[in-house]
Amino acid sequence: MTTSATGVSLGRVAVDGKQFRVGADRFRFAGVTYGTFAARADGELYPDAAQVRADLVAMAAAGFTVVRTYTVPPADVVDAARDAGLRILAGVFWPDWRYLTSTSRAEQRGVARAARAAVRDAAERLAGCEVILALSLGNEVPADVIRWLGAGTVEATLASLADVVRSVDPDLLVTYANYPTAEYLDLPTLDFVTFNVFLESPQSLSRYLTRLHNIAGDRPLVLGELGLDSEGTPGGAARQADVLDWQLATAMERGVAGTCAFSWTDDWVVDGRPVAGWHFGLTDARRRPRPALDVVGRWNRRRLADLDVDWPAMSAVICAYNAADTIDECLAHTCALDYPDLDVVVVDDGSTDATAAIASRHPRARVVTVDHGGLGAARNAGIDAARGDVIAFLDSDAYPSPEWPYYLALGFNGRNVGAAGGPNVPPPDDPAGAHAVAAAPGGPVHVLTADDRAEHVPGCNMAFWRYALDRVGGFDPVFTAAGDDVDVCWKVLDAGLEIGFHPAALVWHHRRPTIGAYLRQQRGYGRSEALVESRHPDRYTALGTARWHGRIYGPAARRRGRQRIYRGPFGTAAYQSVYGQGGYGIDVAYQLGAPVAVAAAVLALPALALTWPALWPAALPGLSGGGFLALLLGYGMVRADPPRRGQGSRTAFRATVALLHVTQPLVRLWGRHHRNRPSPPPAATAAAPPGPLRLLGRRHAVLPATVPRSELAAAVVAGLRAHGLRVLPPDPWDDVDATAVASSLVVAELVTSDHPPGYQQLRLRPRLRRRRAAAWAAATATAAALAWPLAVACAAGGLAALARGGWRATHVAWRAVTAGRPGGPAAVRRPAHRAGAPAPAGAGPSPRTGPVPGPRRPAPDRHPAPAVPTGDPHLVDGRA
Repeated sequence: MTTSATGVSLGRVAVDGKQFRVGADRFRFAGVTYGTFAARADGELYPDAAQVRADLVAMAAAGFTVVRTYTVPPADVVDAARDAGLRILAGVFWPDWRYLTSTSRAEQRGVARAARAAVRDAAERLAGCEVILALSLGNEVPADVIRWLGAGTVEATLASLADVVRSVDPDLLVTYANYPTAEYLDLPTLDFVTFNVFLESPQSLSRYLTRLHNIAGDRPLVLGELGLDSEGTPGGAARQADVLDWQLATAMERGVAGTCAFSWTDDWVVDGRPVAGWHFGLTDARRRPRPALDVVGRWNRRRLADLDVDWPAMSAVICAYNAADTIDECLAHTCALDYPDLDVVVVDDGSTDATAAIASRHPRARVVTVDHGGLGAARNAGIDAARGDVIAFLDSDAYPSPEWPYYLALGFNGRNVGAAGGPNVPPPDDPAGAHAVAAAPGGPVHVLTADDRAEHVPGCNMAFWRYALDRVGGFDPVFTAAGDDVDVCWKVLDAGLEIGFHPAALVWHHRRPTIGAYLRQQRGYGRSEALVESRHPDRYTALGTARWHGRIYGPAARRRGRQRIYRGPFGTAAYQSVYGQGGYGIDVAYQLGAPVAVAAAVLALPALALTWPALWPAALPGLSGGGFLALLLGYGMVRADPPRRGQGSRTAFRATVALLHVTQPLVRLWGRHHRNRPSPPPAATAAAPPGPLRLLGRRHAVLPATVPRSELAAAVVAGLRAHGLRVLPPDPWDDVDATAVASSLVVAELVTSDHPPGYQQLRLRPRLRRRRAAAWAAATATAAALAWPLAVACAAGGLAALARGGWRATHVAWRAVTAGRPGGPAAVRRPAHRAGAPAPAGAGPSPRTGPVPGPRRPAPDRHPAPAVPTGDPHLVDGRA
């Protein structure tokens, strides 16, 4: 590590999760763009050496730490930056495909060769230089050009440029300056993600930055350009300062790792011609400062804790059982957090090792020892011991980033948000086996319904308002090792609350280091999954897989399915957003196809072992299963992404991940069903619809409108569940209120309506599940072509499902609606007036008075959420 002329210690900047560091310290990335300028005598696109030195000294005085250049800086610029204590985000210019008018593939390959030569030259010139923060491999290849060439061409070229840099200097970070019109470029090889974003609305910027975080994944997000033209909008220089003020505040609140204000000066030349009409500079062309420079200077010196937020009191609860190997690391980081009102609680769940003794060495932590009762009971003990209004949970084999509690608090960005969470990633120095396990399925991942709303956050990184935990009854003690986080998240959602998500609230979480340890964990997860299903049967399919409404985020899910890009009419959309499409077929292929293929292969072994030719056809299913498994293994190897800077063989990593993808469903299925008898959930109680039901036809009734229709529908759903029917979670895109599964081929649909005035109607209608019925018919026809006994069995099974479903969708479902009423079904009155007309006014008991039964919401001022911009909590797929 060297020291600058100003006494600032320099060292190599490294990525640290979603942020940067130098050594063990956080690196504050406060940047400004510089250039390009008119060519000077030596051909470099920079001012003369004296002006460069004056500019960089002024930048350092304003609190900047990074200078972003668009071309490779010459030696005098690097020396001036070193003396001023600044780092350089150096750009590499190479004439990309936008300058071609030919469709010749040879010329396109020539562009890529020239790019590699330019990048290699830049890397060799800057190798080992601590002043250089990173090398930017390009800037804003136009979306039209990418659309013309195909995104794969650009992605492959940029990936090859990153490999060139690492072959010259393995420690030099690489990025690429993208922009919203080409946000769909998939560039996993970059060390951090850079986007140039100009938005003039705080809400739009906040939403879009959250979206970019989810695109960046576990990497830092840097804004390579942001700002405003000081003369192009009403308000002039004052307006520029105001916009930069909230832009930088929003960037900090959203967890952006670094920003580059655009630009230092209006002295700006492109392609040898001065740029006229743009006045984005913090100083004018004569280096006279504008008001925006003072604003940016103040933000350059602020920390996350300086945001204008009423930070809630928080408790970090760490449940530990025989965690002597990891609890010290966990507490060393947790107790070092500088959050203003943080309470650290360790629940020792009856450990038989030195867990409690090690935890007691940390004075800031309070140790609560309980008899060994499992994870759910330990979490409840932590809730009882916690002092904070927000209770955050960490696993004993995880540890938080320094900013973790702040970003968790900012995740509660709405009055109805009862829980929040963030991502978890394996530490970069973990063994290769742990990184392979992190890329395998079944790990602790988050499920998002929007960029800042979740359906599930993992237990190693989740937080709740205390009132939310009180409302749902805390954690179910039946979950002793896993599944408690899924259960409590679904209970929070069922209680009408939302789960927030902040992509920068990151924790480091150690994964299992070996294949054997991972498979044992997955077997345990299978047991817990059966328990979760017994508590939430409506959220599981008939095959026993969870029915997620949101999208799963994590290394194992990143590249499932095809990416669909919204480009706008004729490719003119300003934000050409990428959306995940499909991927469910791949899930089924692994979760169901792999066990079936293995079973087929095992059953075919006796036929293969015999030489009697008549038995050889029996081996065909087994051979087909073996071929299917080989296809899954090959697909897994192609889709696995090795760590960007991992050690060891990339091929071995891919093979390990592919193997884990195939074996995980087998052991999870074994855990679900082998000697596993889930304890029954608490008995469901039917809530009768309010008011007297009057029949208007078969499974059609009317009643007085005494409560909101949503409550009427909820009461009917409760009755259906109490009578053993599985009710699918409501989908806001459906035109029905709920769907009760009567059998594999038949469902009953509930529809309610607020008409005529003063009345409500409800109807249950049976419906055939057409796709499944078509699959049954196709299977029967295929079986008939193979063997008639098999066809008979298939047809009989389908007819039985139809008969059972018809009975349950009509009689059982309707009895569930009426049997909860006083007097049972007999209490349902048939109208004395003509069919189809509403009951006379005043018929039946008086409308209910008093509060509606159910969970109570706290007064708004009892549990205030952090005072942050809320944006739109129902933003879908991050579209601004």
